[in-house]
Amino acid sequence: MIVRQATLHNEDDVRRKDIREGDMVIVQRAGDVIPQVVGPVLEKRTGKQKPYHIPRKCPVCGSEAVRPPGEAMRYCSNISCPAQMFRWIGHFAGVMDIEGLGERWISILLERDLIKDPADIYFLTKDQLVAIERMGSVLADKILKNVDASKGRNLNRLLFALGIRHVGGEVAQLLAAQLHHLDALMEAGEEDIRNVEGIGPKIADSIHAYFRDPQKRAIIEKLRRAGVNFEYKRPKTVEGPLSGQSFVFTGTLASMPRAKAESLVASLGAEAGSSVTRKTTYLVTGADPGSKLRKAQNYGITVFDEDSFLRLLGEHGVDAS
Repeated sequence: MIVRQATLHNEDDVRRKDIREGDMVIVQRAGDVIPQVVGPVLEKRTGKQKPYHIPRKCPVCGSEAVRPPGEAMRYCSNISCPAQMFRWIGHFAGVMDIEGLGERWISILLERDLIKDPADIYFLTKDQLVAIERMGSVLADKILKNVDASKGRNLNRLLFALGIRHVGGEVAQLLAAQLHHLDALMEAGEEDIRNVEGIGPKIADSIHAYFRDPQKRAIIEKLRRAGVNFEYKRPKTVEGPLSGQSFVFTGTLASMPRAKAESLVASLGAEAGSSVTRKTTYLVTGADPGSKLRKAQNYGITVFDEDSFLRLLGEHGVDAS
């Protein structure tokens, strides 16, 4: 494995290791996944290296970059920062499985002021999309169909997609399964959230602060008006040959929509997850797989292409046609 990129976002770590601009550094794998910058190669210093200071202002919008107490990183304090919004919308579209709405189109939609936040995705029209160069009627229809389908995703998917700090796929599942409705979480006090099994004080504080933010609540109300599902629908569990196993899907499947693939594995007793974790059994990849593939490879998870997945279904008597 060749490490091509390693990030330095912990200013205490940068200071402690005395890593400077222009340094040659030693990089190693830390654990199973993350490449770690060990430190500078001191004998390669020429005297031109300068101590690095993480900016106190966002380089994109100029807002203050804040460092929450007890955390390692600084964050732009402006929720409307173009860079933050671009990443958030991309994250939202990925978690909600809005296939076809990739980074290129998100960037264009933002540039044309057709969307300003994730909720605006649900108010796009075909006329707006086909007016974009190289979009075309077929792709516009595909995107709008997938946008509409995403309204019915389960609450745990929506919670993960909202981009609440410290709330990944597993935490979102815990919250959804125990509180059942987004409104219950929005109105919960800090103590109520801390009482959710598996949720610690740091996560509870982050969730509570998120839902006290007027801008975030306004976006959530737009999602409500769009008809996005806010309820947790407990999956029907069945005993089957794949009971105890977990599947995650990434990319576009040629033979069926992702929702159908998830339904088929559930009919065999397996769980269909939204994010790759160490507990994931299989990752099924279609065309243009995303970052889930790299994460699964780093975890040593079995990866199936679409043909292998269809053969697995066939072995258990499932006709996917």
